Amino acid sequence: MLQGREVSITVRVAAIRDGTQGISVAMPERLLGEWTDSGASSLKLTDEYALIILGKDGVQRYLLNMPGIPVRGEQLSATEAVIVIGI
Repeated sequence: MLQGREVSITVRVAAIRDGTQGISVAMPERLLGEWTDSGASSLKLTDEYALIILGKDGVQRYLLNMPGIPVRGEQLSATEAVIVIGI
């Protein structure tokens, strides 16, 4: 059993705060980071709870691994997923 606390991290491929297309990484009530990427189109949750960010052409642009120990994850849509990590 996991000792410590669990934190959910949401990753979205959408318009970010400045209005441009990009990737946003957030915890509840806290933005962890975001960056502009007009070529990012969707994301895919892997079996290991990492996230593959895909371009408009369907080709992988990034692979995001969360810190801590991945506990579970859920793909909410083609552009949003949540990963719960133990810290």
